[in-house]
Amino acid sequence: MIDSSFLYKKLVDKSTLYQGFSIPVKYQPLFLQLCEGMLVHGESMMVKILIDGELFDAEWKNQAFDQNKYAGHADVMQFRYSEKSPIANKLRQIFQTTYNFVQGAINDPDRPKKQTIRIPEELQEYIVISATSQPDVFAFDCVTNADQVEVQKEIETISEETFEEWSGPKQDKTSGYTYSSSLRKVRKLDHSIGESLKRLYEYRCQVTGEKVGDQYAVEVVEAHHINPFTISMNNDTDNIIILSPSFHRIVHKAKPVFNYDNLSFVFQNGVIEKVKLNKHLGGVQ
Repeated sequence: MIDSSFLYKKLVDKSTLYQGFSIPVKYQPLFLQLCEGMLVHGESMMVKILIDGELFDAEWKNQAFDQNKYAGHADVMQFRYSEKSPIANKLRQIFQTTYNFVQGAINDPDRPKKQTIRIPEELQEYIVISATSQPDVFAFDCVTNADQVEVQKEIETISEETFEEWSGPKQDKTSGYTYSSSLRKVRKLDHSIGESLKRLYEYRCQVTGEKVGDQYAVEVVEAHHINPFTISMNNDTDNIIILSPSFHRIVHKAKPVFNYDNLSFVFQNGVIEKVKLNKHLGGVQ
């Protein structure tokens, strides 16, 4: 079994199904921290992509644009493959909802040919990209539209605190309730995203800055969904913040509003707690 660490959650679109995709700049700190042998500008290498237990070939590249002409431009990192490659065929088989929508748009005579095909929110599907213990192997976990529909129905009966604390067993031994494979998949991915962010912050609380448990040689920070996952079904990194256990409990109890403009929790009694550490949220400091 290959251990993996979350890097990026990619919305599946036409490019993903046919030729590859780029890694946004804001996700590059995770790549720098978790990927061995990070490519320098202009380099590329062949890598293996693990999907459902199968390995596929792809190119991982750092685009060789003219750095003098585009001074200050961030590196453009991409996973690339051809339309007829085994990995492209595999992705089209998995993501049937996106593929059918894209094909419908391509064949629509009234759509301008150069118009970007945007996937409606209710049909969106995702790939969760992870680094593995092998530097030339990346894992692609696929979250289909069917997975999300099933999860949305199931989490209506689960509280946010229960979801965040649940480690993903097949069955709740207390209630005897068996969780679906889709919910177990999403919770596993959610846990992986949180663990990668904890490492990014060296297990410090983003609000207090403290490294809880350091004096006891333990690491006990927790991942919190800013907008509750059981309502938003959003586990993008922009919706996750790393908190100390005590502050995490306070947030769940007091239910403050998170202000993305100045990166702060605003409590109902007027108290404002600003984020001290930020490497991944909007408006990166």
